[in-house]
Amino acid sequence: MKPLLLAYIHNIIRLKPRYTTAVLLLLLSITALSGVAQSFDNLKSQKPFTINGGLEIRQTLYNANGIPNRSQANSYFLSGSATINIYNFSIPISATYSPSARSFSQPFNQFGVSPTYKWITLHAGYRNVEFSPYTLGGHTMLGGGLELKPGLLRFGFMYGRLNRATTVDTTTQALVPFSFSRKAIAVKLGLGTDRNFFEFSYLRARDDSTSVSRKDVRPQDYITPSSNDVLGYSNKFTFFKRLTFENRAAISVYTRDINSPISIDSVDSPILKKLKDLNTLNGTTEFYTALDASLTYRAKYYGLKVEYKRIDPEFKTMGSYFFNSDLESWTFGPSLSIFKNKVRISGNVGFQHDNLLNQKRTTNKRFIGSGNASIEISKPLAMDINYSNFSNDQQPNTVRFPDSLRIVQTTQNFTVSPRYTILKQSTMQVISASVNMNKLNDFNRIITSNSVSSSTIDTKQYLLVYTLNFIKKGIGLFINVNRTDLTSQTIDNTYQGVTLGGYGSFLKNKLQLNLNNSVIQGISKEGKSLIINTSGSANYKITRKQGFKYAFFFTSNNPTPGSSQKNYTELKNEISYLLNF
Repeated sequence: MKPLLLAYIHNIIRLKPRYTTAVLLLLLSITALSGVAQSFDNLKSQKPFTINGGLEIRQTLYNANGIPNRSQANSYFLSGSATINIYNFSIPISATYSPSARSFSQPFNQFGVSPTYKWITLHAGYRNVEFSPYTLGGHTMLGGGLELKPGLLRFGFMYGRLNRATTVDTTTQALVPFSFSRKAIAVKLGLGTDRNFFEFSYLRARDDSTSVSRKDVRPQDYITPSSNDVLGYSNKFTFFKRLTFENRAAISVYTRDINSPISIDSVDSPILKKLKDLNTLNGTTEFYTALDASLTYRAKYYGLKVEYKRIDPEFKTMGSYFFNSDLESWTFGPSLSIFKNKVRISGNVGFQHDNLLNQKRTTNKRFIGSGNASIEISKPLAMDINYSNFSNDQQPNTVRFPDSLRIVQTTQNFTVSPRYTILKQSTMQVISASVNMNKLNDFNRIITSNSVSSSTIDTKQYLLVYTLNFIKKGIGLFINVNRTDLTSQTIDNTYQGVTLGGYGSFLKNKLQLNLNNSVIQGISKEGKSLIINTSGSANYKITRKQGFKYAFFFTSNNPTPGSSQKNYTELKNEISYLLNF
């Protein structure tokens, strides 16, 4: 079956694009049905139908004094999820609804299912599917598709809408940042298992320029309709059970204005000219590349991971939301466990720089270094130590700054967290502390014979926590005292506070109570400020599957006298009904 299937796929890719999708779906449906028929022999031992899930209905009441309301005074929220099982078919369903988002032209509604039967998964509705972070990388899509993993074959297909057209909010008549209707098709094809595989993925996305009328949009808000073609691959190979190699790469062809009259022949790019047969390529088309790879070795007591990443400036795909672009980095991450796992040490050291194509006036170089140690001194006493050192070194390139300006930043962070545990038959006490010291050196050095200017920001944080748990009674209490000192050439602030709280289970675990109260005082040259935060909740189980929940949140803010902030209080109450089935 597998050689015949591969032969069919080879013939399919030679068809015209408008026929390819239909034939693929037909072929894969026949293949899926054959696998289903072969597994009906054991139906007698399976439950024909089961369903489980949950439903929440929440009512929110909000009030503020001293400031305008930052939320609706009265709103509600509905959410639910369920998983339906019909023999071996698994169908997860989720839905949400809230009318409180008044700034949108309609309430927030999403519904989607992804039923699964053995190696077959179908997608319908709003789904977040990832074929590769560089092609279809988890972007919310309204549409449908399927994923198949019969044996070594790895196949995926999705088609739908990435963005809906938006112009004017019909509720408030306010103009919002608009977008065109954007549709996409994504395909994934590969061979292998979870430990060893190689696969290609492809995304084609395009804005519908007719979905928004330009006359409804202010000129300064108008954006041009775009299109995007992305081809990528991913692989993972495991050698000798301990050595793992992973690699992903992609090329993204992005057209910023599909209606541009500028010809692709005017662009000085041999690669784009070879790709000019692709739809919508013109003078606004650019291409970007992205690559990452890692090599990991894991032994029983030690390991090492080496990672490399290179992403072109302005790299983007319509199938993912965001990328840190214009960077090249190497990182090395060793790990070590000694003294019968009582001492565990790990670290990360790397180098990173931008300006890959020498398009910027400066090149920003960063050194990345961090280390972590977990030490078990004795059975009750343990300690965690963390250290990191990050530096930025910005050097001018072809364009020289006046007076040879050079910008250097270094950030150092050191944390020590000891803890002592007293465990008895009915109680457990934990005393923990944390000391965190952070120092930022921001050098703005004008290299002359007379001056060198720099700015240093020191942050010191101290925390002491005591917790007492009555194990059998299900009751716990805690208190923590904290202090933060923030100093620089222009700032000398101190924040100190205390937090008290507890939790408990009552009425044979039917009722759970939680309470948390914190008071923070700020001290500066201008005066003192005071912030009080109180929150609590009560959960009551009516039956094993039904329950009520009440929660409240209170804030009182008294800023420094003479500041631009105002005294205000906020109170929020939430009442929920929960149903599990």
